[in-house]
Amino acid sequence: MIQEVKVGAWLERRVRTNSNQTTSFLWDGENVLSTPSMIAEMEETCRLLLKEQFLNNAEWDSVGTLVNVVHLAATPIGFEVLIRSKIYSVDGRRITFDVEASDGLEKIGSGKHQRFIINIPKFKSKFDSKKSRMMLRSFGKTIKEA
Repeated sequence: MIQEVKVGAWLERRVRTNSNQTTSFLWDGENVLSTPSMIAEMEETCRLLLKEQFLNNAEWDSVGTLVNVVHLAATPIGFEVLIRSKIYSVDGRRITFDVEASDGLEKIGSGKHQRFIINIPKFKSKFDSKKSRMMLRSFGKTIKEA
């Protein structure tokens, strides 16, 4: 069952950063929480907000469609980050969130994230159809090149 998604709903998650989330180019050893990893945690917090509070059916979930986030400060690996997500607007199945991350000393990131609510079986069917078309197209090019 899908419940009406409400502006103002929020979720907070605490995440301990780990070595899989680090940059690798600044200096030897574990570095800082990377921007893609911070954004991935923000996205997952938004997804969980929808899933836990509004999408009470296994056939429904959401996918990310837009990210507009700034990474403001470095956080060492191994420390906890607080991720906050709040629904900013609802346009049908398109949901926009305010997102923020902090590390206990300062805000490390903030911005907007947008997700689209999907029916998983329908989404998978469309995906499988596209994949088949792409494979046929790729196979056709391979035959022509031979």
